[in-house]
Amino acid sequence: MNAEKQKTLTESPRRNPFWACFVVFSLLAGDYGYRLVNLVDQREQLNQAVLMQAQNAGALAQARQLEARLESLSLELLQVAKTNAAAKQIVQDFNIQWNPGPAASVPAPAAGTQPK
Repeated sequence: MNAEKQKTLTESPRRNPFWACFVVFSLLAGDYGYRLVNLVDQREQLNQAVLMQAQNAGALAQARQLEARLESLSLELLQVAKTNAAAKQIVQDFNIQWNPGPAASVPAPAAGTQPK
């Protein structure tokens, strides 16, 4: 019996580590595959965002032009509303107000008027 016990003890260190390594490398390969799929999805989302940004650039430029035209039209309407009843009614109906921002330029007063 001692001989069998001795044989078992000497065989245990000689076991093949193939299955342990196989399991570890399989798990690592699965993790890498999962991360690769996520990276591909992120890249696709980034490409879509770049396309959307390019599509929206034209609309943004158009909106800036429209805002500038609308602001000048509103300021002109407010100036006319001081002397014209129809313009005053439009300003009241649509509640048009001018609140200058910190970077907005103050319109020049009409000729012949004095600031109060």
